[in-house]
Amino acid sequence: MAKRALDRIAHRPAPKEWDPTTFHAPPTRSAPEKSDITPPPVPGGTGRGSRTSVDTPSMELFADNMDKLAEPVKKAYDKLMQLQKVNPGAFYDAYMLRQVACGANGDSGLQNNYLKVLHSLGQGLADISAGMRQLSANYKTTEEEATMTAEDLNTAMQSAQSDFSKMNSGG
Repeated sequence: MAKRALDRIAHRPAPKEWDPTTFHAPPTRSAPEKSDITPPPVPGGTGRGSRTSVDTPSMELFADNMDKLAEPVKKAYDKLMQLQKVNPGAFYDAYMLRQVACGANGDSGLQNNYLKVLHSLGQGLADISAGMRQLSANYKTTEEEATMTAEDLNTAMQSAQSDFSKMNSGG
């Protein structure tokens, strides 16, 4: 019996050196969905003159564009919410993986952090849209638009600034 084992070992082919060009990764099941997203139209301008002008239709178009950007962010958030939490097993490396993916209490890991970022981004885009629509409603005529101040714009964008601050702070 020992002779058979020795014969098998003796007749094994020599191991090949590793060749990185021969590696073929398995297909990924969770590849991103591809879609043909066309950028929204952006109004042009002449760029002449030293005065800043406000154009209500442009503000409405900008608000529409922010809504279009918020839509895929909301879809990503909803899809991530549907994923199951990582439950890798009961051995040391699995506990370490769970710690990174889920956090100590299931609230500070990668999945939850992505949820927070996607939520803040989607809310920020929606708040920009709402702020632009508010300005557009408040300043319908050229005369009214001429009275708009930087403070008015800052006030309209304040909630969006708060959302984006949350993204930067991880909360």
